[in-house]
Amino acid sequence: MLKATSMILAAAMVLTPVAAAESLKEVTLKMDYDPAALTSEAGAATLVSELKREARKVCSQRMPAIGSVYVDTTCADTLVKSAVQQIHADVSDAGQAVAPEFQRLAAVDYALAN
Repeated sequence: MLKATSMILAAAMVLTPVAAAESLKEVTLKMDYDPAALTSEAGAATLVSELKREARKVCSQRMPAIGSVYVDTTCADTLVKSAVQQIHADVSDAGQAVAPEFQRLAAVDYALAN
């Protein structure tokens, strides 16, 4: 059975903490997902969780001087919001039903956060 997948691409411009000399770096979140998963609350929650995990990876960088990893949470939050809104727009345009919680997240919570 073939599973339909779509890809989400979200981008954000972020200030890199190491190069604080007004240097901007464009980061992109690219991820495949199954639109059918959005019809259930569990599937939608899993997708949002995966988006958050991937966004944190994309918005992280090693800081060797202090031996740790810095996560730009603003960058990660922006990517997740953009991705959720883009996914919602794509499935809405396709006429696909989505779980009520995902609908609320995209149309209310993240829309109000912009």
